[in-house]
Amino acid sequence: MSDSTVQHVYLGLTQKIQSCQKQLGQIEAQIGANERETRLASLTKSEVEGLDSSVPLYRSLGKMFMQESKDDILRDLNKTTGDAATLIEALEKKKKFVTRDLDEATRNLKDLVRQTQARAAASA
Repeated sequence: MSDSTVQHVYLGLTQKIQSCQKQLGQIEAQIGANERETRLASLTKSEVEGLDSSVPLYRSLGKMFMQESKDDILRDLNKTTGDAATLIEALEKKKKFVTRDLDEATRNLKDLVRQTQARAAASA
């Protein structure tokens, strides 16, 4: 392998590693945000369930509040929790895939460095 080919492969692998690391950071941030949303919805649900049905409940809509029934609010909280759990599951799968790509690129980079060092030692 010529020096320019090795350099080209090296740059490609380092770019792939950086891209995978960036993707992992974004995925982990999304997972964290969805986990927080799930916890918040669960906490709100437990508080709403403890209220009597005669208590008026309001939902925030921008700068306005709209009165809703307890059942509607609980249904929306359950939907929010379910949607977040589904999204977290999908993100975990994506995280495994990106992690596998990162590990492969790292292994390939290490192999390239070893081969280059071995070739340099043999020619010296």
